[in-house]
Amino acid sequence: MKRLLISFSTGFTLLFCGCSYFDSPRFGLDREYPELNYTGDGNFTDYGRKSAIHRFALDLGGVDLNDSLSRSYDLKGLPEVRFVCYLRVDHPLAATGGPKGEFTGGETILEMKLIDHDGKSVFTESAPLNRWKWSGSVGAPKSDLYTSQTIFTPEKDKSYKITFKVIDGKVGAPKGRFLLMGGGWKANPPSSPSKHGAKTGEELKAEGN
Repeated sequence: MKRLLISFSTGFTLLFCGCSYFDSPRFGLDREYPELNYTGDGNFTDYGRKSAIHRFALDLGGVDLNDSLSRSYDLKGLPEVRFVCYLRVDHPLAATGGPKGEFTGGETILEMKLIDHDGKSVFTESAPLNRWKWSGSVGAPKSDLYTSQTIFTPEKDKSYKITFKVIDGKVGAPKGRFLLMGGGWKANPPSSPSKHGAKTGEELKAEGN
């Protein structure tokens, strides 16, 4: 009798959990973002609703800081969350903030421009890398650079074009990568009446220190 009860209980648990699992939303079908369908340039990743920060990541590829360059990317179908546009560099972050040790390329000017599909400017930033804010994890081999200008919240049904320029590249500068990251249950609480006032991952990291 005990064996029968145990078997019944186990079977019921598996059936219940199985139904719960198969009914759970999959990528692109989340109840908070039911129409999520990114079709622009780059590689877009949704790390899921359990992500506290940086749930959504768009990788727009590598950046050569050794020479001047200019590239443009189409952004279509981004979710309505606050995104930070980063340059990720192969250089560690110091415990006090900023680059650890000598950073070759600090005088290199990095420019980002974002316009919407009507040609209206959303933001423009142009400054030497030594004036950008450094973020990331102390001890990690890479750091993420951004400024207060390279932050935006996409509007529903709007597409965008972002232009990335390296001016006067420095020979010997580290490799870089152009990334957009945003969202997460801490940054965009489901109960929040508006996602536009959400905090960035860097602000939330600072609050946790």
